[in-house]
Amino acid sequence: MNAPKVLPEQNSLTRRNFMVTGTAAAVAMSVNSAQVSAQSVSAVNTMQAAQTEISRQVALSTAKWTDNLAHPIPYQNGPGADKQRGLVLGGGGVYLLAWTVGYFRALKKNGVDLNTADIVVGTSAGSIAAAMLTSGSIDRFQSELDFLAEFPKLFTKLVPAMKSNASQSRARNMAISAKDSSPATIQAIGHAAMAAHNPDGPQRHMKVLKDILLRTDWPSSRLHTTAMDCYTGERLVVSQSAGIPINVACAASSSLPGALGPTWLLDRLCMDGGICQTSTHSDVVRGVKRALVLSLSDGGLDAVKLGLRTSGMPNTLQQEIKDLESGGTKTKLVVCGLLPGQTAVNSIMDPQWIAPMLKYGFERGMADASEMKKFWG
Repeated sequence: MNAPKVLPEQNSLTRRNFMVTGTAAAVAMSVNSAQVSAQSVSAVNTMQAAQTEISRQVALSTAKWTDNLAHPIPYQNGPGADKQRGLVLGGGGVYLLAWTVGYFRALKKNGVDLNTADIVVGTSAGSIAAAMLTSGSIDRFQSELDFLAEFPKLFTKLVPAMKSNASQSRARNMAISAKDSSPATIQAIGHAAMAAHNPDGPQRHMKVLKDILLRTDWPSSRLHTTAMDCYTGERLVVSQSAGIPINVACAASSSLPGALGPTWLLDRLCMDGGICQTSTHSDVVRGVKRALVLSLSDGGLDAVKLGLRTSGMPNTLQQEIKDLESGGTKTKLVVCGLLPGQTAVNSIMDPQWIAPMLKYGFERGMADASEMKKFWG
């Protein structure tokens, strides 16, 4: 059968109708997409509002507690006000802990004693270094142990089991993938930390720290450690007045989600003090005349990629330094960074780095000694 003949004007009309129909469909699809997009944004905003309200209600549940552990960031009327020297030691696993101890040793060898600080704030690995410094255990170890032979063995005991189960991986991944430092985000990581099945429980961690620090009593009223409340997401600052054993405070401060702990501080179950926007908590020393801040990274956005930060939250380190200086504090930031020759580190808890970082810290300390003597006074 022959097909019907289509006249030119009919052909034009057919094409025009097709274009109109197609355009209408495209517009309809665009409108529908816009509506879906608007609905998605609305849903996200609603979810965020709900999370914010839940966080507020959780915080209210401890609002009347009198343990004096929870303090906002920045600290209001902090313990650093009007003091002469402040020392801030940030977190960074056994990688930074080894470097810091080597750095301390070199400075002390050159007449710079950081234990003359009027206030010392330690976070995570920095809490252990701060406790060692203020208790004098570093000096004792240096006289009793072969430094580069025995210290690595001592610090290896701090390393948790390297192979992770599913619950541990979940907690670690939540910390690494965090993009903001809202209370809801920190609480979510805290919940994952509480739900992680860590074979090396808090009791073992506290015992190892007792062996390293050679004590459980608080070494100095100058010392402050930090931790994060897993339930409320609040920043905690622990001092001698809390009546908490020093090994327990350091265990809480270094309870890395999915690796160690969590650890109880009085009635609060706590995780690593670096699981927030700061790895140093420099605001605690605000008001001192001069402050020395030791940090694993410079606070840049590539810290996670380089393996120098265990939380994906934006780091406020550089702003903290600016705030200290604008408040009249003469401030010096010392960044450990990567071991020379490294482009990244797979794990700051890997014991293979302990001996080389002890050595590197000592070398950096020897190189910085003259400048540090002028700064520290």
